[in-house]
Amino acid sequence: MKNKTVNSKQLMMAFFVVILVVGYSTNINAQSLEFGIRYEAQFTGLINKNDHEAAPELSNTTTFQYLNFGVGAIYNFNKNIGVAVDVLFSREGQRYAGDFDGKLPNPTTYSAVVSTQLLLNNQVITGNYVAKSELNYFKLPIMLSLTTDNTKPVFLTMLIGPQINFLYDVAQEVNNTDIDFPNSTITANDLYRHITINGVIEAGAGYNLGNHFVLSAHLRLDYSLKDVENKNAFVSYYGGESMPFYNPNRSETHSITGGMLISLDFKL
Repeated sequence: MKNKTVNSKQLMMAFFVVILVVGYSTNINAQSLEFGIRYEAQFTGLINKNDHEAAPELSNTTTFQYLNFGVGAIYNFNKNIGVAVDVLFSREGQRYAGDFDGKLPNPTTYSAVVSTQLLLNNQVITGNYVAKSELNYFKLPIMLSLTTDNTKPVFLTMLIGPQINFLYDVAQEVNNTDIDFPNSTITANDLYRHITINGVIEAGAGYNLGNHFVLSAHLRLDYSLKDVENKNAFVSYYGGESMPFYNPNRSETHSITGGMLISLDFKL
């Protein structure tokens, strides 16, 4: 885990060095600034090897079709290269369905989380169920912007870089009902890391609506570079001894989102 943390930091540092070198080496006479709004209808999911192999006890179902929105700015060093920064609010996560079928849940899968919630809420752990884990993030992507000549009426563009995710809130459901962890020392927010690093890439086109407005559309994908679950979470049930919440054999869980991002920018 330590090596992965170091690698994420090295990636961030290398990216910022590239931005500084590119900005220093370009023509300062071509600088311009854009700022505007961002809107994306996105598909999302949580990828975990144990969960993927757990059917019929647990299966991933249709991923969320949630919204990702916010504001952003682009600083163009010249007509082809710039740096873009967005501040986005993203609602994402995963839906599940499964069947306990009278068996004990596999402790390495998300079905163990569901069974713990049902047990603490004095509900029967048997038969079919549906569940949801919803993660709400504030996202800060910092991207290198590469375009064809952005002074033309229509131009192609690609953005790539790291993204810092700040966890705002977690909501969980079982059988379409909000559920928590009563009689314990843990909450849904404790189950996930509060800060994670993603890689993000966007590709699309822009259209200059006159001298001061730019409309653009990008296919957008981001993926977490680290485990989004807090495997160091500890819990005590009914005042008992504190213990790890997650089974030590549970694999890493990675978040992924993808969709069409629409932007409208004002160009100074």
